[in-house]
Amino acid sequence: MKLKEEVKILLFFKEDEMKQIEKRSNRGISGPEWKRRGFIFVFLFPTLLAFCTFYLYPLLTVFFTSFAKWDYSNLTSPEFWGWTNLFNNYQYIFETYPYFWEALRNSVTWALLGIFVQIPISTLIALAFSRKMRGIKLIRNIYIIPCMISSAALGIIFLQLYSPTYGIINPIIHLFNPSFSENILLMKGPAFWAMTGAYIFFTGTTTLMILGNIMAVPEEVREAALLDGASGFVQDFYITIPMIKNTLKTVSILSATAGFLLYNEVYFLTKGAAGTYSISYVIRELAITSPRAQFGRANSVAFLQIIAGMLIIVFVNLIYELPEICSKLRRDRT
Repeated sequence: MKLKEEVKILLFFKEDEMKQIEKRSNRGISGPEWKRRGFIFVFLFPTLLAFCTFYLYPLLTVFFTSFAKWDYSNLTSPEFWGWTNLFNNYQYIFETYPYFWEALRNSVTWALLGIFVQIPISTLIALAFSRKMRGIKLIRNIYIIPCMISSAALGIIFLQLYSPTYGIINPIIHLFNPSFSENILLMKGPAFWAMTGAYIFFTGTTTLMILGNIMAVPEEVREAALLDGASGFVQDFYITIPMIKNTLKTVSILSATAGFLLYNEVYFLTKGAAGTYSISYVIRELAITSPRAQFGRANSVAFLQIIAGMLIIVFVNLIYELPEICSKLRRDRT
């Protein structure tokens, strides 16, 4: 009987509490709650204002003007093409402009190389730097020095390295082909890979981001793995890398988008010669280099570039989630 009475009392208080909650919800948000939300909004407002001013407004401008006639003849007043010729700019880019598909192919290739070449290299270097050995801090600092140089300066440096007159690349090629005297940056095919080599091995930023997360792996986890007989590469592959998967995903997106947006190296090394156009360089050529100042057409390419960036994020997420998806499918089948 006593137990039943205690249960009734508890149920009574529970019902009373639910009634109080229902009354508060009917009254709406209380005064202190409004103050809390207002306090949050006040601090978020400058960031929201900056986002709308420097990101959202330019994005909307790029989108709408990609459907407008906007060139040297109407610099201050873009004209909407009209519904019948809505995709005029895109039609020109896809069908008439001679370098778009070449630029898209190159940019996609550089994005994929960023994911499948640059990130594995960065991860291996970060794993090596995470080892406890004498002089490792000095080696880390030396490795970071080239990453402090701007990409424009690196482009000038590699321009000298590839020079057929006083560069070091042609003498190396002479060892295997004594008759070689061409400028590698003007040869279709080799120029693309020379351009790729000018940036893809400079992995300082991504290496530092990966290294920071490797160093944050709890020491207890490493010790437990050692007790189970996992050490060296086995520990890295089965313990460390899975624990930093989110960081690897982030740096993969950064590396892929950097490759897709490649511009400085193209400008300083080849200016698009020998099949080395990039999407970013196409935008510059349409908007600035072209005597017609084709801003509308340049913005259509820029909008396609934004869409490509979103697709890169989706693609990278799929790559990292694919093992889990496959294992789930195998479990469902069994």
